[in-house]
Amino acid sequence: MRIKAFPFNKTVEDFIASHDKVFVVEQNRDAQLRSLFLVELGASSKKLIPVLNYDGLPITADFIMQIIEKKLIKTHKVNRV
Repeated sequence: MRIKAFPFNKTVEDFIASHDKVFVVEQNRDAQLRSLFLVELGASSKKLIPVLNYDGLPITADFIMQIIEKKLIKTHKVNRV
């Protein structure tokens, strides 16, 4: 889902509620969008997985996929223990 505006509408809340994990892709160090989801929607911090890029360069699809893959592997290993 691509978020284009704040405040969030019901569609955003429903999307987050309907998924076990939501990767929040952001191009800033402070993870402001994820923070807004937590505060405004009361979303679970465990459900919202940050994918952050703040090196000053445009974010790439390869970067996003690498981070998501690493976080899925890490989550899978934790759940298997």
